[in-house]
Amino acid sequence: MDTTGKKTNHRLTYGLIAGLVVCLITLGLYLGGLDMYLGPVAYVSYLVVVVLSILAGLRQKKENGGYLEFAEALKITFTVFALALLLQTLFTYVLLNYIDVPFKQAVAQEVMNKTEQMMKKFGATDAQIDQAMDAERNKDPFAFSRVLLGYGISCIVAFIICLIISLCIRKNKPVFDNI
Repeated sequence: MDTTGKKTNHRLTYGLIAGLVVCLITLGLYLGGLDMYLGPVAYVSYLVVVVLSILAGLRQKKENGGYLEFAEALKITFTVFALALLLQTLFTYVLLNYIDVPFKQAVAQEVMNKTEQMMKKFGATDAQIDQAMDAERNKDPFAFSRVLLGYGISCIVAFIICLIISLCIRKNKPVFDNI
């Protein structure tokens, strides 16, 4: 029995659901203002993606009679993550570059302020801080190339998370069925 369509369907379905939920969370954070957008509550969206990737893997495991190979679990969980992160990246790019450019500028300025505070906290000299700030001041942190790089880095981190999730939800079929 060919279940390839079902596997792809779960990956895409849960990935799209996760992406939609993450975009709605991002919109809510945006509407909440700069402090909320850059605050720790923003990490809730990643928890949502973790939960939905687990649910996608468990659903496929149930359809496979309680078994799910590690490689298959990894494909499912990573597809959910990659699709959700892609949708969030595209949504954020459009939001900040086309819908509300002043908000983008405010985010960039606040990120610069937090970076400066962090550098001071770690003992950087004023010259080092000035050099780092000057290097970043003329760059657009939301340029497509930088957003794409951020997506790639996020996918690498997501892959590590998916490895752990897949190890937890996998269950191999026994080599010999004891009847």
